[in-house]
Amino acid sequence: MPPSDSTIHRYLLLVHRWIALVATILILVVAITGSALVFEGAIDRGLHPELWRVTPTGSPVSFDTLVANARASMPKAQVSGLTLSPVPDRAHVASAGATQIFLNPYTGAVIGTRTIAEWNASLPRRLHVLHVSLMSGKVGGEIVGIVTALAFVLVLTGLVIWWRDKLWRIRWSASWKRIVFDLHHSLGAFAAIILLIISLSGMFIHYPTLSALMSSLNSAPAAPALEQPKADGGAHGISVDSLSRTALATLPGARIMFFSFPAKNTQPYTVAMRFPEDHTPGGRSRVVVDRYRGTILLATSTRQAELGNRIGNAIRSVHTGDLFGKPTEAIWLAAAIILATQGITGVTMWWNGRAARAALQRRSVV
Repeated sequence: MPPSDSTIHRYLLLVHRWIALVATILILVVAITGSALVFEGAIDRGLHPELWRVTPTGSPVSFDTLVANARASMPKAQVSGLTLSPVPDRAHVASAGATQIFLNPYTGAVIGTRTIAEWNASLPRRLHVLHVSLMSGKVGGEIVGIVTALAFVLVLTGLVIWWRDKLWRIRWSASWKRIVFDLHHSLGAFAAIILLIISLSGMFIHYPTLSALMSSLNSAPAAPALEQPKADGGAHGISVDSLSRTALATLPGARIMFFSFPAKNTQPYTVAMRFPEDHTPGGRSRVVVDRYRGTILLATSTRQAELGNRIGNAIRSVHTGDLFGKPTEAIWLAAAIILATQGITGVTMWWNGRAARAALQRRSVV
């Protein structure tokens, strides 16, 4: 005989309760740090305006000038990349060894520098590492993956449990225990869909098996890493401005997000680009260019991406709250706060119900 609805409800409640009791603290850590990371860049710029803020004056200098000035400021390190600001009043950032070099786009002047160690010690970076690995390396990353899956099950079982009574109303005139009960049910139902989306997308990002599932939707395998063709005798690297023109001509309508200049001569240059409709901050389109001849070795565009890649890009945009810009960020932040509230109210409900559960157990024994 199949189990009754009340039996299923009781089992779901047990699963929901014990997942919450075992994993609430870690779920709260991942949720709160994740909500903060929606504003990761803004936090860093707010804490270090002297590095980021510039006043737009006239036309920007050439990329070659910026790279030359970065090299002059760090003569013993090779400039391996240049990240461009997406807004006019923000610095460009060059990477040179273990140092970030902040450059004024309009004058080419070096505003300041920051070592990677200093960046790793900053608040937003610590929040990022705490979110993805609990500051515990690979083991911490695996724990975060498990916690994300548990959060998905927790929200899903909570939604099923809520569905039977569909409690929306908060009785503010009732006792504080009843208010806690109502808050847990109504807020959880309100944010459930968003929390399911965030946790499920996090699982797709974390687990290679799920990522491979998306890749299987592509008709062609991923392109292998490209080797830089051997240079002709006396060949020199192409200029950054030439690299820029090639990339813009290859993917018209996209803007350049960053240049990559690998230190090894066996690796080509790469330009990361973003179309206006893209929702990932760094963009997912790429132009790979022969570092000596300036010829195009590979160009990938999100406008021609295959189904699996499109889904993967969308999942990452959904998880980070970049899907619709500021409105999505605000909604994701509210959902994370509600999840934190769920943890607090859920544990409080469990604590308040200890006496009732003990009395019920005594009666069942008798």
